[in-house]
Amino acid sequence: MIIMLNFFYFVFEKSPLQYFICVISHKWIASETQVAFSFCYLILAEKDPTSIELLDLQPLPVNPLRTSKYEDLYNFKFFIPIQPQVSNTLYNTDYIYYFQDEKLKENPEPKCDYVTSKEEFSEIVRQD
Repeated sequence: MIIMLNFFYFVFEKSPLQYFICVISHKWIASETQVAFSFCYLILAEKDPTSIELLDLQPLPVNPLRTSKYEDLYNFKFFIPIQPQVSNTLYNTDYIYYFQDEKLKENPEPKCDYVTSKEEFSEIVRQD
């Protein structure tokens, strides 16, 4: 019998050179295996890439905000398709973000949106 185990482990910085994965069955007696994974030659992706291609996602409803106070801020029922790709990170972290559409390069009067979790930061940038 072949059992395939798929999982994802997100690596954001250098980690130990080797991990041991131990798989134990809760149904079969003495069914256990241990596998060593070596990360000696692991090449991490760039931590902060300058440009990320946006996915063609479906519009996200506003109700995943899980707070009626936040949902009432919007006069629409769905976010635009770009927002599902970034909404979780924006909503659940305190980082400062900058997004730019490539089409802005063609526009003679480009505009910029500044997104931050703290109102005082946005006010400082607006004044600049």
